[in-house]
Amino acid sequence: MKTVACIIARTNSTRLPKKVLLEINGKKVIEHIIERIKSVKGIDDIYIATSTHPDDRILGDIAIKNGVKIHYGSETSVIDRMLEIAEIEEASNVIRITGDNIFTDPEILEITLEHHKEHIAEYSRAEYLSIGTTAEVIGIEALKRCYNSIDPNKSEYLFYYIFEPDKYKTLVVIPEEDCFQMEYSSLTVDTPADFERTEFIFDNIDADLIKYKDIMKLNDRLIIPNFQIDGSLNVKLPDRESMSYGNFREIINKRIDKSKVIKYKLI
Repeated sequence: MKTVACIIARTNSTRLPKKVLLEINGKKVIEHIIERIKSVKGIDDIYIATSTHPDDRILGDIAIKNGVKIHYGSETSVIDRMLEIAEIEEASNVIRITGDNIFTDPEILEITLEHHKEHIAEYSRAEYLSIGTTAEVIGIEALKRCYNSIDPNKSEYLFYYIFEPDKYKTLVVIPEEDCFQMEYSSLTVDTPADFERTEFIFDNIDADLIKYKDIMKLNDRLIIPNFQIDGSLNVKLPDRESMSYGNFREIINKRIDKSKVIKYKLI
């Protein structure tokens, strides 16, 4: 069962221009992500999954420098890029990591991947954690079925379409410790305020590879700026729809309840 990690990245961000190329602690955001994914056992290949747009060619140089592969695909269809990579590598599973999740946790991803394989799940994710901490493990056959049921050009919202327990065999891993369950917080890098928070974390944690539990310990000592999420925050959905983050969490929690749930110790 070959597993390929796909770091979904482009350079066309607007709220924080070229966010994946921003540098922190001497490395670009996407290089920090690559370093994290390299430490996860059970992954056979790592790709930067980007587009054929000329502005994204720079990601090829980053891939070569960091010893990972690159795939140039559709500008709008994330799912097409992932399926093309899976076909090239003859993969059974792909892992979707978004290019703004600089704190994707390798330990949690490894746990997710292990249980995905053990339970022969079609879609697996970690939950009740800060946004930007987790990645998604997806079986290729399930991804193909999803492709045939959606508009591929809306697949930047793939999570919303495929985390559907009524359609797919979904699995969720959750930390046993309440102190780590921080779903109303964010560690993603999408705005200038997010980047300020990221710099604060790097400045206050002395570790070669900062893990989620390190950030939670820091949160106990200091107030991490721009960390908490208000339930009224607007969440974008397909077809230009939106809802409050609180209502969005209610939907996700119902999907978790219908999924196979595995608890793990993070301490």
